[in-house]
Amino acid sequence: MRRLMSVCGLIMLLTTVAAAQSEVQDARTKDAITHGEFAQLVMDIALSYEEATPDAATALEKLQRWGVAPTAWEVDALLTHGELAQVLGHVGIEYLPAKPDAPVSGVWVEALLWRETGKLRDYSAKRLGHGLSANHILDAGVDRAVS
Repeated sequence: MRRLMSVCGLIMLLTTVAAAQSEVQDARTKDAITHGEFAQLVMDIALSYEEATPDAATALEKLQRWGVAPTAWEVDALLTHGELAQVLGHVGIEYLPAKPDAPVSGVWVEALLWRETGKLRDYSAKRLGHGLSANHILDAGVDRAVS
């Protein structure tokens, strides 16, 4: 009888864990950002796009034309940590994801872009030469010699 109760308890425990894990995965996918939404964030935050932020398809097309986003990206496909690491590495930001295939949360990406705005704008000024950032000055800085 004890063995039967132990087996039933174990089955219930495994079922509960599997259901909880499924709910967590659904929540991650629900909060995930698409390639198009990521392109809009990059245009809006990182490149200080002067005009109104374009729709997702237009923003992604511009980033692909500029060589920032891979040409294989689709507007409605979910952005993964591996894809994000590839794009960030392209612009000089090192990011090593623990789970490259996991979808990325939109809030997390937005916080990351705000944190790395300086590096992204430097990339924009040096590589793209588009003048997208009217107020970003590319300067070596002040010589802080101690007298």
